[in-house]
Amino acid sequence: MRLTRWVNLVIIALSMVLFQYCVIRTYLYAADVPLTMTAPYFALLVLAVVLIAAGGNVVNDYLDYEQDAEHRPDRVIIGRDISLDAAFNLQLGLNVSGILIGFFLAWHFGNLRLGYIFITAVAMLWLYSQTLKKYFLIGNVLIAALSAIVFVMPVLFEPRLSDFFQTDFQEMAAHSIHAQLKLYCFFAFIVSLMREIIKDAEDRGADAAYNMNTLPVVLPVWAVNAVVVLLMLIVAGVIAYIELFMWQHGLKKHFWFSIFFLQFPLVTNMFTVIPARNSKDYHNISVLLKLLMFFGLLSMPVYYLFITVWK
Repeated sequence: MRLTRWVNLVIIALSMVLFQYCVIRTYLYAADVPLTMTAPYFALLVLAVVLIAAGGNVVNDYLDYEQDAEHRPDRVIIGRDISLDAAFNLQLGLNVSGILIGFFLAWHFGNLRLGYIFITAVAMLWLYSQTLKKYFLIGNVLIAALSAIVFVMPVLFEPRLSDFFQTDFQEMAAHSIHAQLKLYCFFAFIVSLMREIIKDAEDRGADAAYNMNTLPVVLPVWAVNAVVVLLMLIVAGVIAYIELFMWQHGLKKHFWFSIFFLQFPLVTNMFTVIPARNSKDYHNISVLLKLLMFFGLLSMPVYYLFITVWK
């Protein structure tokens, strides 16, 4: 469980489930358009994505075995609790299973090209662990992009969203789904990018010892903190724009949830980034960013309840 980083896997599964049932299903059903992807097939899609993410986590630790054993012996799992061969076989089983399920779903929905998304994801995670994470920002951007694509997967496997809609209401529902997709992808990308930079800052010493050119190794501490704060300001600005829209359209409950559970934690976290200097500081910021991710996900069921139950 620790090797596959089960908390991250839960967040991935939760992201897909909430977007499918609180956003896609809600708008399509309101427009009298039933979902094409039934619950069993959607569960397989979530399983495929989670398996590949888990495989990527194992690959990362497998390829970092020597570095972790030297610089982070207290966090080592491979070579102590699990042998190198067992770890290799585990990632192989996870990745192959994810790809096979992905191609089955692509075949079932009549678009085999969708199956190559899973192969590409596995290849990108291998390339990240092997090479890309050593370079300035490239690895961070890749992981952030893969985090955002998690929200795209239910849309790609829902044929109804690419059909021709016969009524204006159905067309409006599709546009609403795609608008929310862009917002959640943006939020996932930026917050994941911040967290990847913070994690690199936490591991600066080990990365520098292995001649890695991550952003925290290349830039001084104040500059790293400034980059993270800038990203936080961008997110805060976008959230503020959405909050203005909510207020103007009478969505007061949505507005106050956003203020207290998104904007306030983000601004609070910003003030913890500025004085950060050591690994412990950056670890605490990483935990707070994960909490922000959770609140971002929580907005989907909360907003759904505001519309359907707590009117």
